[in-house]
Amino acid sequence: MKNKNTLKMVNWVIFILVMFVGAVTVILTVYELNIRALTTFGEEAQSRMEFRWGFLHTIISIAILVISTSLAIGWKRLFPFNVPIAIIMAGFCYELFFLTFTVGWVGIQGMVGFFIAFLIGMILIISYFVSNLIERSKNIKA
Repeated sequence: MKNKNTLKMVNWVIFILVMFVGAVTVILTVYELNIRALTTFGEEAQSRMEFRWGFLHTIISIAILVISTSLAIGWKRLFPFNVPIAIIMAGFCYELFFLTFTVGWVGIQGMVGFFIAFLIGMILIISYFVSNLIERSKNIKA
């Protein structure tokens, strides 16, 4: 790839932005849930912070472990697709956080965050794949 440094920069800028937005939303959500827990009772306190762990959490954790280990082993070989896959993995971790530490409708925030991370990762993967195809076709013609 001719623009390897540009691709690295784009990958890391997008990754840092996604991680920053994810961290901010987690912090704001945890803060809001803890403040609301002090003043609400009954049905109003339906969304709250609470630890829970079950079979689904174990499956997601094992999937994260296997995929992240594979990603770490093949990091350089997967370039430029490595960071988009890492963004999707961060989305899985975001979802696991909300499944594990929240109860109620606020859990949808984890699903939405995963969906956004998945979309960003897939857009990057598809754009890099199309860019690779265009570059290869230009090299074949030349």
